[in-house]
Amino acid sequence: MDHSEALSALSAKRDAEAQMARAATCPPWRHAAFGLLMGGLVASPAFGLAARTGILVLILACIPVIIHFDRKRMGMFINGYRRGKTRVVAIGILIVELALYVVSVVRGLGMGDHTTPLLLGVAGMLIGTIGSMLWQRVFVREMGA
Repeated sequence: MDHSEALSALSAKRDAEAQMARAATCPPWRHAAFGLLMGGLVASPAFGLAARTGILVLILACIPVIIHFDRKRMGMFINGYRRGKTRVVAIGILIVELALYVVSVVRGLGMGDHTTPLLLGVAGMLIGTIGSMLWQRVFVREMGA
């Protein structure tokens, strides 16, 4: 491969990445849906076993729906744990959400406190929504758009 072919290949790669970044821009409700799933998980210990199980089943059922929506809208699903700075954002969101969930479980199931898990659920929803928007911003920047 000569120099001009290499430059042409790099240019094509950058163009493809920019196109993927433009396609990856989600509508606001998509970020809110992710936040709602995270908030629901964190709030679930506020409820009895049957309701808590139903919430968890609903959350798990929504995951393939979101994946399907993304594939239909963009033609692909981008894994949140992909290599690069997006992985740092995803792991940060995961750590914060899991910490909220642990506190929610201790307070809700261990101490019978049903208010704290609901409040933490609201925080989890906001963190999930903002985290999803941040992840998208980092992804778009990584792709060069």
